[in-house]
Amino acid sequence: MSGRLRDLGLALLVGVLAAGAGLGVYDLWRDQGTPGPAPVGDRVRHAAEALAAGDHVYVAADAHDLVPPELEARLEDLAADSDVPVFLAVWEASSQAGYAGVWDAVSQLQRLVDEQGVYVLYLGPGDGLVNDNLDEPLLGDLPSDFNGDPARRLEEIVTAAGQTRPGPESDWDYWGGPGGAVAAGALFASGAIAAILVLLGLGRLAAGRRFRMVGGWR
Repeated sequence: MSGRLRDLGLALLVGVLAAGAGLGVYDLWRDQGTPGPAPVGDRVRHAAEALAAGDHVYVAADAHDLVPPELEARLEDLAADSDVPVFLAVWEASSQAGYAGVWDAVSQLQRLVDEQGVYVLYLGPGDGLVNDNLDEPLLGDLPSDFNGDPARRLEEIVTAAGQTRPGPESDWDYWGGPGGAVAAGALFASGAIAAILVLLGLGRLAAGRRFRMVGGWR
């Protein structure tokens, strides 16, 4: 029995060391293999600078036909009165704007502005995105389409965003709580121990010995 316990302890030790080494190699590979953020184009950069400086609405110089100055001022007032921070950026759609699509553009805006809130990007009738980066889920309905008259639709979207409220934090847990995490760890450990025992047995075979662990493990 003592031989079996010794073998089991050795297998567990080797498994822990192997798991630690594997995690270290994975972290190194991830750090080296994960590309950095893509370069940000002028449209996103100019909008992010204005929003980070305190504006809630940014309209590019080439987009005043979509959102004239008087509408921009009304939207700024609506967004400023919102309990949930609302940021609106407007520019003409372009295939050479420095982003892969509206999702990529909004993601870049959120990263550069570095403030949680509801982000609205409008590129023209039927083209835009509403997305938030809040930690808590939003309570309320956010329009997802940009069809119709730009003035009326943007006012509806900004007003609806201002009427949302952060909900309670989610208590969702990937493992289902501490008990699930412990059970998963035990399952992974048992598999690692079995694999180590098999490898040790194969090592005995390679050395010209029987496939047998010291202490009676077979």
